[in-house]
Amino acid sequence: MFGVNQKAKSVIRSCVPKPALRALRRAHAKVVSVGARRTFEGAPEEPVWLERSTLETLQKEYPEPPAYGYDPHSLERRGRQRAREVLRLIGARASRITKFLELGCLDGMVSCLLQRMGKEATAVDVECERFDERAMREGVRLLEMDAAHLQLEDESFDLVFSYNCFEHFADPESVLQEAIRVARKGGYVYLNFGPLYMSPMGLHAYRTITVPYCQHLFPKEVLQEFADSIGGIDYSSINGWSVEDFRSLWHRYSHRLTKTVYYEQPNVSHLDLIAKYPSCFKSKTKNFDNLIVADIEVLFEKSR
Repeated sequence: MFGVNQKAKSVIRSCVPKPALRALRRAHAKVVSVGARRTFEGAPEEPVWLERSTLETLQKEYPEPPAYGYDPHSLERRGRQRAREVLRLIGARASRITKFLELGCLDGMVSCLLQRMGKEATAVDVECERFDERAMREGVRLLEMDAAHLQLEDESFDLVFSYNCFEHFADPESVLQEAIRVARKGGYVYLNFGPLYMSPMGLHAYRTITVPYCQHLFPKEVLQEFADSIGGIDYSSINGWSVEDFRSLWHRYSHRLTKTVYYEQPNVSHLDLIAKYPSCFKSKTKNFDNLIVADIEVLFEKSR
């Protein structure tokens, strides 16, 4: 961010209000992407793919990103941070919002921390193997359930939320429909997720193939063959939706959901690859935003 080191970034994040910081990020992304956008828009649509030899060369240039952290301390720290974030977003209304539903909860630690804060939390995931015992002990109602087919009553929750799942759900629209159904009128749906498929790390393969935008530069067969030799890729874990797709989804349900918070997080760290291989990108999308919007945060209020 802004060409400064990590220590300076931490200082900026702690001192600058979040809305102002986001405005700065948007302005920065707009300025630095001008050249790559122009190259992209004027590019032909051939060649579509690069050779495997280029993948092997690029792989050496990009180190593996820092570990995400799935140890007990990291899970609790992340759960506390996210629980506080959800409550901060609803502000003064937080005292009246008591019944929470988490979709795609994985370990359930966000719900665990909400439960500790005096809320009533239910958390669902399609697999229960990674439910954390701390969430169970805290009294979170943990359910093995498909978020697209919730076996829960209509309008039974004040706030439905999900972290880092809407880029994975096979059918995001069905999940959103279910979230709307189980949220009460005047209640909320909060979604925070990414990286989106078309953004730099959107293949979610960075523990195996570290090359940004590899899903646009190399055919699936080449990526799979290369990945199999060093770890493998699970393509079933991503849905392929772009920011353009999600914008259309929000529009389709605008008669039922009112946006109270909305932010599209840009990632312009790898514009050099777009500028160097523009035809690979132009052959996959005509919308430049699809390539640089990495994450989405949205808080909806259910109006009907």
